[in-house]
Amino acid sequence: MKYAPGQKMNRNAARTLAAFSETMFILLGEKEFDKITVNEICQRCDYPRATFYNYFDDKYDLADYCWYQLSKDIHLDIVQASPSNEALLSVFDEAFQLFSTQRDLLNRIVVHNPIDSPLITHFLNHFTRAMTSILADCLTQRQGHTPLSLVAQYYANTVLLVLKWVFLGQHDTTLKEARTYLEELLTKPF
Repeated sequence: MKYAPGQKMNRNAARTLAAFSETMFILLGEKEFDKITVNEICQRCDYPRATFYNYFDDKYDLADYCWYQLSKDIHLDIVQASPSNEALLSVFDEAFQLFSTQRDLLNRIVVHNPIDSPLITHFLNHFTRAMTSILADCLTQRQGHTPLSLVAQYYANTVLLVLKWVFLGQHDTTLKEARTYLEELLTKPF
C-alpha cells in the first residue's frame, strides 16, 4: 500500500482516503469486486485517477485499506496483560463485536461476492494476518514446544473460521453461542 496506515495525515488526505474507502464499500454492496474499476471508483467519489494512484497501487490496495479501516476498530489494549486463554477470548469478542456492527455491510458484500471469491479470501487473509500478529503478542507466556508463530496462526485461523461461519455464512448466532463453538473447536477432540 502506498499509504502507510497509522501514519499521521492532514485533513485533506483523511478526507480523500475516507471518500475512496466509502465508495469501495458502497460498490462492493452493489456488484462483484472483479467488475469494479478504478475509473468507476474515481467517478463515484469525484476524484481524478491521479489522486487515486497517489494513495493506492490498484483496487486491491484500496481493498487492503478498507480492511485495515475495519480492523483498526478492534481495541485490544488490555489483552496484552491477560493470560493466553483470556487474551484469545478477548480477541474473539472484539472481532465478533466488530463483525456484528458491520453485519449489514458484510451481508451486502456477500450477496455480490461469494464466500469462495477472491475478495472474501483477501478479506479473510487480512484479518488472519492481523489476528495472528495480535495473538503472537498475547501468547508469549505460554508453555510448550510448538513455535509461537504456528500457535498464533492456529488460533487466528480457528477464530476466523467461527466468524466466517457466523457472519459470512449468515448464521444467526449470539456471542455466547459463538464462544462455545470456538472453545469446543479448540479443546474437544472429535
